[in-house]
Amino acid sequence: MAHPKVEIPQDPHGKARYASAKKHAELAMKAGKSSEEVHAIFKKVMAFNPKTDLDKLPKDEAHARYRSAIIHAVKAHEAGKSSEYVHDLYKRILAGEAKPGTGPAHQGK
Repeated sequence: MAHPKVEIPQDPHGKARYASAKKHAELAMKAGKSSEEVHAIFKKVMAFNPKTDLDKLPKDEAHARYRSAIIHAVKAHEAGKSSEYVHDLYKRILAGEAKPGTGPAHQGK
C-alpha cells in the first residue's frame, strides 16, 4: 500500500503532533498492527485537539503524564498565563520535573 501524501505542519504544535503520530505509527508497526490500523492511528493522533478531545485520550499508564501535561497546560492557558509559561509547564510535566501540587498556583495554600 502506497503511503498517502501527508502535508507536514509547519507550526510548532503541528510539528509536535506529526512527530507524535510518527512515533505512534512506528510503535503500532512494531506491535504487528495491520497497515490499515497503523494509518488509522496516525490519522487519529494528527487530528487530536487537546482542548476538545481530552476524553478520547487513553486513560492508561502510558498516557498518564501526557494527559496531566495537557490538562495543566490548557488550564494555565485559560487562566491567562503566557505561551512561554504554558509551554514550559507542559515540558516540565512531560519530563517529570513538575510534581502535582507544587507549582506557583499551589503556593500559599
